Amino acid sequence: MSPLRVGLIGAGGISRTYMAAFRQVSEGAVVAVWSRQRENAERFAREFGIGFATDRVEELLPKVDVVCVNSPNACHAQHAIAAASAGKHVIVEKPLAVSLEEGGAIIDACAAAGVGLAYAEELPFVPKFERAREILESGAIGEILYATQREAHGGPYSPWFFTREEAGGGVLMDMACHAIELVRWVLGKPPVARVTAHLANALHRDKTELEDHSVVHLEFADGVTATCEASWVLQGGMQSRLELWGTEGYLEADLLHGTGLELYTRRGSPQHMAPPGWTMTYTDWVVENGYPQELSHFLRCFREGALPRESGADGLAVLEILLAAYESAASGRTVALPHRPEGIERAVDPWLRTRR
Repeated sequence: MSPLRVGLIGAGGISRTYMAAFRQVSEGAVVAVWSRQRENAERFAREFGIGFATDRVEELLPKVDVVCVNSPNACHAQHAIAAASAGKHVIVEKPLAVSLEEGGAIIDACAAAGVGLAYAEELPFVPKFERAREILESGAIGEILYATQREAHGGPYSPWFFTREEAGGGVLMDMACHAIELVRWVLGKPPVARVTAHLANALHRDKTELEDHSVVHLEFADGVTATCEASWVLQGGMQSRLELWGTEGYLEADLLHGTGLELYTRRGSPQHMAPPGWTMTYTDWVVENGYPQELSHFLRCFREGALPRESGADGLAVLEILLAAYESAASGRTVALPHRPEGIERAVDPWLRTRR
């Protein structure tokens, strides 16, 4: 069976990661790339040997079976709906959209067109985190009481992440979405009952009015609680760490540290995801971060007509929690779910209104 033809909507950092991952994915091959600037698309295509580059989405769609929506957050709905309307399966990078209305519109468009929709959250495909869930499910640490997850680094790589218009929010939209969905997935996706959040603009005031540090406390309907930290203010590298506290044990899964490989390089080694200095390097960065596994799973689901284990509904559930977190931080109160406010153009707006 021939591989599915994949088109990338976006030629930035995440599309570069996808290209590295697709080298290990037999179910699909990237054949086209789009960027808002045609010269960027053409440069990306030359670098990775892609046959077609364009700055017009309508030119890309006839050439592909699957579209990966890797554009800025505010473009997700426009690009996903265009792909679905053209009969293409859709993979949407996190977050699903910048508002609940747009997230719902993506789901409705894919359902109406009868195409697959996958929410590109890679952390549930990370081998360390998959093993952590297996251990929890085995009963080795007893009944789960509390979970905590941290996603943190010194700030994003592209200026659009700092803008309300294109990002829809700051570190909550960029990184807390990872922490929240990993915790939901590890616990078996129980419903969230209440959300309490604290946000701050601590380090990047010269670049943005958006939040760069966040702490989100989740209370699940079954009584389990979780804390999700996400930050752009961490100095000295990146952290991605999960802790599970049980009645009979404790489990910690650290994605980025303690790999068993330590590297020092004065000049840095981009191909090994290593900045200058000391790093805990990888045997295979994209595999250890779950990207080939994620994309392979999504493409198999599209072939088979199956529901991906990270679906549009999961993306919408995370988006609802993010909206509740912004409202909690704005009001200083715990917010109960369901939380479906209407007329919010960007998820961050309730919090921004309290600061202007």
